[in-house]
Amino acid sequence: MNETPTSPWNNPPERKKTLRRKRAEKQARRAEHWGRRLAEARAEGPDMVAAVTFDRLRHALDKLPKASRDQAYEGVVEALERLHETHAQ
Repeated sequence: MNETPTSPWNNPPERKKTLRRKRAEKQARRAEHWGRRLAEARAEGPDMVAAVTFDRLRHALDKLPKASRDQAYEGVVEALERLHETHAQ
């Protein structure tokens, strides 16, 4: 008799892929991208590897929120100091 269609906001969206799967695929593509860039950089030499590594670090830091970014910078500085102490003999 009086059949009213259900409202769209009462129905969950129908997704082709789950969000978890989409996120996993995006992470896999990102890992493949950086892996490919590092492999190409290794063929060119250690300076290029350092440049690509710095690019990757910068990209990761830029995506962090401000508070986390400040802590991450501290961690990077400490890691560089340890690296310098270990290998600069």
